[in-house]
Amino acid sequence: MNWKINEIANLYDISAHTLRYYEEINLVVPRRGENNYRIYTDENLQQLNIIRDLRKFNIPLEEIKDYLEKRTVEKTLNLLKKQQLFIEQELAALQEMQHIVEERIDVFTQTVPCAEGVCQLIECPDRYVIASIDKDIDSEHVDLSLKELYKKYENNLPHLEQHMIGSFLYNTEGNSISHRVFYFIENASDSHTTILPKGKYAAICYKGSYKKTEQYIVKLKEYIIDNKLEMDGDLFETYIIDFHETHIADEYVTRIEVKIKETT
Repeated sequence: MNWKINEIANLYDISAHTLRYYEEINLVVPRRGENNYRIYTDENLQQLNIIRDLRKFNIPLEEIKDYLEKRTVEKTLNLLKKQQLFIEQELAALQEMQHIVEERIDVFTQTVPCAEGVCQLIECPDRYVIASIDKDIDSEHVDLSLKELYKKYENNLPHLEQHMIGSFLYNTEGNSISHRVFYFIENASDSHTTILPKGKYAAICYKGSYKKTEQYIVKLKEYIIDNKLEMDGDLFETYIIDFHETHIADEYVTRIEVKIKETT
């Protein structure tokens, strides 16, 4: 059978422009019929089937062209091995995403019943974050700064958008808190990773608007003083539930923490 270019475009759900490009690079070359119309043959369909299947595995067109022109059992075996590697990488990425989603589910189930305003000491393992360089971000620009930070690292740290976010808090004694935003990550996989060292942390949760941050910082500091504890680092807050999960500000959950100096 013979097919015209628009029939092939519909059959393979690709554009006529793509088919013309395939012809231009001598990947799939139809014969010419009356009025110089392109006529696709069974052989062209076989080529398009192979291209469609190999493109699913991100095999570049140049390599596909070489394969179509010089197909052998050995070349086919090599391609199958590449496909196998691609599938393994995709599975690993999906498993990582599944792990992140499961962690988020755990955080939700543990956090929703959060006791607002209750100060407590918690034992934490080493935690890792990718943080912005800027330490003087005002509250109104936290979201924008998080987007910029994500853009900077999205290629090096896949699925970064699935991780929890937060910010270090500076100038907490003044009238306007400054922020340094961050994303939590799984491990110290990047040279710019900042470690939140393991140990005891004083923490407090609150629900609702971020306008409450200052009053809960005061409450956490009072708890530290009353219990004769000493801060060992900067205060930071984690946006456990924020605008990503709900458009209702009253459902936001934020945790403020600071490391406590170990007593000797």
